[in-house]
Amino acid sequence: MRLEQPSANSWSNAGRLPAAGMTILEVLLALLVLVVALAGIGSLTTMGRQSGADARDLTMGQLLCEGKMAEISSGVSPANSTSGIFQEDPDWIFSVQAAPADTPGLLSVRVTVTQNPQTYDQPMEFVLVRWVPDPDYAAELAQ
Repeated sequence: MRLEQPSANSWSNAGRLPAAGMTILEVLLALLVLVVALAGIGSLTTMGRQSGADARDLTMGQLLCEGKMAEISSGVSPANSTSGIFQEDPDWIFSVQAAPADTPGLLSVRVTVTQNPQTYDQPMEFVLVRWVPDPDYAAELAQ
């Protein structure tokens, strides 16, 4: 009869059961990693939604401001210092300031469009400045 020497592996595993699954500590650590990842994704989603709303509002302000400036440049609206609320979008207010530019025959027109501060806590604002021909100057030259 031949006796076999026990292998090195059989001595190290003697008296132990084979590992059948994860320990409770491993499960808790995995859950902690999952919760931290979900919290991070949730905050990124909130930031993305807020940035999208800000971009939408700023684009709307830009479009309204450019539309008002186009009305003034084309002569549909006078180049006077005025202010008011947009009829098509009452959440936005505008102000127009016209002043003579350094160059004769030109007006410096500044159009500011702002979200209504009564509606918004932190209103967006868009400003556009453009030089336009002074209609009074052309009339003076014609005389």
